[in-house]
Amino acid sequence: MKRAIKLTIGDVVRDRSSKTLGTVSGFAAQPTGNLVALQVTGGIRLVESKDVEMVARRSEPMTNGQAVVAVTVFVLALFLAYLGGHTARQLGADWLLTGLTALGGYMAVSHLYGFARRLVQPRRFRL
Repeated sequence: MKRAIKLTIGDVVRDRSSKTLGTVSGFAAQPTGNLVALQVTGGIRLVESKDVEMVARRSEPMTNGQAVVAVTVFVLALFLAYLGGHTARQLGADWLLTGLTALGGYMAVSHLYGFARRLVQPRRFRL
């Protein structure tokens, strides 16, 4: 059974038949199978997906705007953790319930941030 590979535009791959490195620049579907468009030194080359081997994933450094959003979400998560724990303590909860309430407030914000990042990241295509 052939294992599917997940690629996104910008990944660095190797063509097994000619041993050339290239950057994925697109995908094409045809009745006989999927093709991967590789940006190589001589231009663009279409290669069958079974002849492609992953070398490196595309990664970009975090921009200043993304860093500001990450820090803001972290501070908001800490504030909601404090607020939840403090409120639970004022209502007479013991230390375990107070800690779990604070943890729940923090995790709720951090998971929402993680889901939002997942939605806006580059899409991977299964070939």
